[in-house]
Amino acid sequence: MQYTISEINNGVAKISFSDGTWAFVEMTSDMSEADLDDYVYAICPPHLKTGSAPSFVSAGSTRTAAEKPTPADPRPEWQIARQTAYGTAEQQIEYITENGLDAWQTKVAQIKTDNPKS
Repeated sequence: MQYTISEINNGVAKISFSDGTWAFVEMTSDMSEADLDDYVYAICPPHLKTGSAPSFVSAGSTRTAAEKPTPADPRPEWQIARQTAYGTAEQQIEYITENGLDAWQTKVAQIKTDNPKS
């Protein structure tokens, strides 16, 4: 996708695209050519970018918008249960601070007993 730098004023370039749209880009003295091209590519109107549509899409087709399902957690159930029971690092430190290391070690042993590896 080609673009034209139409004008530059105080380090701000006016970028013009082939369809007549344009955008202003603030430049810096340490910006490289690759930096500028990458930035302009990111702000380029999508219809000017080249690409291909997936095979399941065709003009005129009707689809139903839906939230993408969350993938299943790949960890085994015992590991999820243990990590939930341990809490965050901050919660663990707070527990140790308030109850002592021996109490924490006892709690960890109980968590492991309650949630054995399968």
